[in-house]
Amino acid sequence: MTTLDAAQVVPLVTMGLGAGLVWANLWRALVVLWPRAIHLEIDDGTSDVPVAGWLEPTHDALRALGFSPVGTFFETRRAGPSRTTWAYVNAGQHLFAFVSDSPLVRARRSLLTPPEPRLEREGPAARLTFVTTAGPGRYLVSSNFRRPGASVPQVHLCAGLPGANPERLVRAHLRRVGELGAPTGDFSLDGAFALWTDWHLTVGRTELQRQHGVGLLWTLGGLGMVAGPLIGRLWSP
Repeated sequence: MTTLDAAQVVPLVTMGLGAGLVWANLWRALVVLWPRAIHLEIDDGTSDVPVAGWLEPTHDALRALGFSPVGTFFETRRAGPSRTTWAYVNAGQHLFAFVSDSPLVRARRSLLTPPEPRLEREGPAARLTFVTTAGPGRYLVSSNFRRPGASVPQVHLCAGLPGANPERLVRAHLRRVGELGAPTGDFSLDGAFALWTDWHLTVGRTELQRQHGVGLLWTLGGLGMVAGPLIGRLWSP
């Protein structure tokens, strides 16, 4: 029976740990490097889309604030987790609202799904975001969870109020609309989908890169841990 000595075990353990780091963080590296690593598609295009139990309090609060549901999107991260987003519109106030499920209630998760970063794990169950746009690439974004994005005057105004209820959050959002300029938008499901897609591909890219940049570093480190023992093996006498 063949036994492994320390000189053989250590490289194997190192490679195993490196492979685990790559598995857990590769999708985050792709988000940083590849703009279309997050893919959005319309999931349910009806206004009477079913509302999950955890979403009901937020749904009722949005309806009381004058918002109408227009459907859902499905968000897929390449090689990573996915989630559903419910879209709402309020044409009178030029507002869009997006509610995403948290990692605790996210659909289509399996044991092979890589973990979420800490910033998303700490978010509330109903991750609510209000958005106003003044044209392509110009957004005011307010959420009830912490956001890592930076504000650029009259281009991207981004703020997070962790734990704020919908009423407080929308008041804070509306107070800043004047800083962005004259609001516009197509207040339909197609308009909401186009807006959210454009945000991900334009000013939202910086926020996503800030959020997932550490995942790129962990991925590169994991690749180094896998490649190091292999290269050492090839070059050993």
